Amino acid sequence: MLELYVYKAGKGDCIRLRFADTHNIFIDTGVMSFGNKFKNLCDDILSAGETLDALILTHVDDDHIGGLLSNLRKKHYHCPFMEVWMNSDGMNPSADRKLSVTQNDEVYSKLVEQNISVLPMKKGDVKSIAEATIKTIWPEDVKRNQAMAAGDTTLSRKSDYRFALSVLADTCITKNDTSMNNKNSIIFTFSYDEYELLFTGDAWAEDVVKAVGVYDLVKLPHHGSVRNISEMYKSTIRANNFLICTDGVSHPDKQTIAKLEKWYGEVNIYSPSDWWSEGYYINDDESHKINYYKKEGLVLAW
Repeated sequence: MLELYVYKAGKGDCIRLRFADTHNIFIDTGVMSFGNKFKNLCDDILSAGETLDALILTHVDDDHIGGLLSNLRKKHYHCPFMEVWMNSDGMNPSADRKLSVTQNDEVYSKLVEQNISVLPMKKGDVKSIAEATIKTIWPEDVKRNQAMAAGDTTLSRKSDYRFALSVLADTCITKNDTSMNNKNSIIFTFSYDEYELLFTGDAWAEDVVKAVGVYDLVKLPHHGSVRNISEMYKSTIRANNFLICTDGVSHPDKQTIAKLEKWYGEVNIYSPSDWWSEGYYINDDESHKINYYKKEGLVLAW
């Protein structure tokens, strides 16, 4: 059995894949304030006699590495994962490097101090755990983390909720993500039995579409931002189940959902936060072939 768990980790991502009865992989660790919950989840899994095979940190932003970092800063904490997969050069922080990059280096250094195996992920890499296969689609190379030219894209609060889904579906996508941190997000596929899932971190749309295929689930990049999808999706990626990790405060964009329905027909949207419950539906929105599911913890099982 393959199970997908998603946790309410603030504005960030924290996803768990459980497979082959006792094996577990976590993808990202949410924000700093999620640290205690993250530790408790890991402790419970180990207490149940299961394994924490790998932790994948998709990119440097603090809403993805924060939960782990908050624990690593504690005196008696030891990372419970057999391996951590992340792209870092382990370089010592310096004043000219942006905060999220220095935090990433801090995570790397503290893991190495604990003798945790830290491995990179780049295009073409294939890793196997208990009959599951993880294939990296992006980035092409593991580059030294330089100070980023642009910060994270700022998303305005529910900026397009005043428009109907039918209007947004036919409106051109006019903006793209410009965050270099997001550009370097790890994109990978996870295959187990006959099932295949796509995970995208906060990646740019132009890189997500390199993952051509049919998927049982796609984790949408950058918390459902329309800046991280493109019209190329419809000709490269096929799916009906989509995961959006968000607290519902500043994302997702409603246009993202409208485009998914236009491209794929009836779609299922899963999220740990029910951002559609307030001010989302107008005009004929509720008649659309979109199923919304608020689920925290176990979301789907195959």
